[in-house]
Amino acid sequence: MPYKHGRPVIDLSLPFRIASTIVLYIVVPIAFFINYMMFFTRYKNRFYIKGIRRAITVSNHTTFLDPAKIAFLIMPGLMYQTLLEGTVEFPFLGTFTRILGGVPIPRGISGHKKILEILKPEYNNGRGCGFTYRRFMHFYSEGECFLYNQKINKFKPGAFIIAAELDIPVIPLVTVFKEGPFKAWSFLGRSLPLETLIVLKPVYPRDYAVKNEKGEFTSESIKEFSEAVRNKMQAEIDRRGGSCAFYRGQMERMKGIND
Repeated sequence: MPYKHGRPVIDLSLPFRIASTIVLYIVVPIAFFINYMMFFTRYKNRFYIKGIRRAITVSNHTTFLDPAKIAFLIMPGLMYQTLLEGTVEFPFLGTFTRILGGVPIPRGISGHKKILEILKPEYNNGRGCGFTYRRFMHFYSEGECFLYNQKINKFKPGAFIIAAELDIPVIPLVTVFKEGPFKAWSFLGRSLPLETLIVLKPVYPRDYAVKNEKGEFTSESIKEFSEAVRNKMQAEIDRRGGSCAFYRGQMERMKGIND
């Protein structure tokens, strides 16, 4: 049954969790193999995620197969990945994406609150929350996929508000593209980039987020938090000489599903 607006964004029932785990262990390795054959994907600094019990992860969104690449990063562990609510409302595809760990971001400026609610330890009277079963919640904070982009766009604040409210770190994941030994699109060059996914050091909300007299995190401090993370990611791309030769602009949304 597809997700409908207003329902819990994560299905924590035992049958759903069992089905999700089985399907993930089948689908993600296959999807990653396809991704690897296209981009010769490598990982760097995976040790930064070891030993962290709960975290928000964020990344630049650069290819259709990013979810497979990011899910494979922590396997055999599992993570949630956010996506547009319209995608998971679609029959069959919606159920399949949720089984794969997809979490809809409800429409509206406060959509992140529904995700925050189900991640809090006191959810369901303390009998189990989203983080009880998976360690990470991933956000594509640019809000859209920009194919092979190496200039990270402004981040939306939701992931950083959630991290601040739960007092958990944000772990930046950044994809860097290279042309290979020959110039892109030349006779011997590649038509697709070589990619490396780099895990950066965790960034803690306590270093940026501050509360006002009402006990709420200020929008200015959340913006500073998100910009600090984005700047660290962009600096890593620049330091490693990320190539813009393959950039193709914003990926079109699927008609009738998430347009």
